Amino acid sequence: MANPLFRKSKEEALEYDAYVAYCDGDYKWVYGPLRLFLEERRNYKLLLLDRGDVLAGEHRLFALNNSIPKCKKIILVISKEFVNNYWAYYEATVGIEHFLGLQARIIVINLENITKTEIPQCFLQMMSLDANDHIRKTDTLMKITFSGNV
Repeated sequence: MANPLFRKSKEEALEYDAYVAYCDGDYKWVYGPLRLFLEERRNYKLLLLDRGDVLAGEHRLFALNNSIPKCKKIILVISKEFVNNYWAYYEATVGIEHFLGLQARIIVINLENITKTEIPQCFLQMMSLDANDHIRKTDTLMKITFSGNV
């Protein structure tokens, strides 16, 4: 069932509302507060590579390339580990290129107290939320994350 907050278009045929890119060290936050709020309370469907939303045994690189096109948006969970991790940076770059080409929403969440100088410029320009300030404000999270506006 399509969520009414999304525009009616090709998005309706997509299997997931959002692809979530994050580092292993941020697993607890992604699978805890973020997933619980968006999936269980708001009924959004997130694609999480580590959960088994991809084919068993599929190489992570192929899983990434096959998964992103199935999603309406991307959520980048930026942390100190994320900005220093080659795979996370690659995953974010692939996602950004895909969703910018579609003019789709890219949501960047600053999970930790990372200064602007520590965040790569390409992420900084898209920063949507600071988890420390806004994640508890569910109205703000919903407005920024899943509004129909691009």
